[in-house]
Amino acid sequence: MRRHIDLTNGSLGCHILRMTPPMVMGFFAMIVFNLTDAWFVSRLGTVPLAAIGFTFPLVMIFYSLALGLGIGTSSCVSRAIGQGNPERVKHLTTYSLLLALLLMGVLAVLGQIFAAPILRMMGASRETFPLALTYMRIWFCFAPFAVLPMVGNNAVRSTGDTLRPGLIMAGGALLNICLDPIFIFGLGKFPALGVAGAAIATGIARMATMILSIWLLHFRFRMLSWARPVWSELLAAWRSILFVAAPAAATNLLLPVTSGVIIHFIAGFGVAAVAATTAGQRIEGFAYMVPMAMGTGLIPIIGQNWGAGRLDRVRGAWVRTNCYGIVYALICLVVALFFAPVIATWFTRDPEVDRLITLYLRIILAGAVLQHSSVHTGFAFNAIEMPLHASALMAIRLVGLVIPLAWIGSRLAGVPGIFAGMALGQGLSGIIAMLWFGRILKTKRAA
Repeated sequence: MRRHIDLTNGSLGCHILRMTPPMVMGFFAMIVFNLTDAWFVSRLGTVPLAAIGFTFPLVMIFYSLALGLGIGTSSCVSRAIGQGNPERVKHLTTYSLLLALLLMGVLAVLGQIFAAPILRMMGASRETFPLALTYMRIWFCFAPFAVLPMVGNNAVRSTGDTLRPGLIMAGGALLNICLDPIFIFGLGKFPALGVAGAAIATGIARMATMILSIWLLHFRFRMLSWARPVWSELLAAWRSILFVAAPAAATNLLLPVTSGVIIHFIAGFGVAAVAATTAGQRIEGFAYMVPMAMGTGLIPIIGQNWGAGRLDRVRGAWVRTNCYGIVYALICLVVALFFAPVIATWFTRDPEVDRLITLYLRIILAGAVLQHSSVHTGFAFNAIEMPLHASALMAIRLVGLVIPLAWIGSRLAGVPGIFAGMALGQGLSGIIAMLWFGRILKTKRAA
């Protein structure tokens, strides 16, 4: 490994604030990447757009697994950097990419085999089924190439460099925007491929990001080993990565499940409530990009310092990130209190939906003041190789608090009660997280 930023020295606040903006750019690029196909395919009509909708859950399963592998890679590699072990850094990075290629290759084959029955089980109609199947068959061919850059970019972030991965992701999103209209609608003698063209354009853009990510790992950071793997080292590295990655990937799947349960509660109160909640969740997702970026950047900072035995800096980075998250959440809450009615009009002309979107944003963003501490602590647990703690924390937040309190709220106060229950659950999880992680750090320092 030739270059990395030493996160075990220097101002922790500066490290956090320097690493966050490129991460926000990367998250925004991911959102744009996912929305681009849907927007261009919507020009083809309602049926093609509905067909794309059936593919979204399958794609999200792959991305959830990739995110878990990325977290496992970032945790292991950053700790190896903190320990000053460049050979282990090379092996972990290389073996993480091999693991991603193997797992996603197997899943892509299984996807090709079972795509048709899965789409039928999801309720794809006679009109949407062939289009959705065509899209997924092509997408599965490119699936390993879509996952490799996500894992490779997390290895780069372990060095403290979040700018270059952010630029790679932004470049991939821009390439997809350029290729989509050409492949979907045709250009000159190039034929219009419709939904199939959307899948091909996305695949090519993902391949380009993979090439750039591997080039960066090899030529810029010297983090790849091209020697024949030693079987014992390979298995040991995979165990270390999967020890963090498997729980992270599994708990990431709780997010869409929880969202589905909340929508189920909301559905009993009418279409306007569902529409408002759906719009509110999308707005909420944009607002949460900054704290999510902070949390992702926290893994290399804590990982390097944990590997170097700097528990004082581990605590300092965690405390600062929580404080920044609280300040940011308060700013978002103030914006919601004054401008939520204006934001709501961007999504609807229905007065009732407008009112409920406004209510959703004001209540949920109040709960977010402490929620981000729970999310950041989950990232911190993964960074110090305590993934089961991170998984338990997310399960407590979503299954133990948010869902039951939302159900109770629905019985007591209808839609506002559901929103209040969600916000209360998120806030309580933040308090639990801060007490839990603080106690663990105190125990480690005493030991």
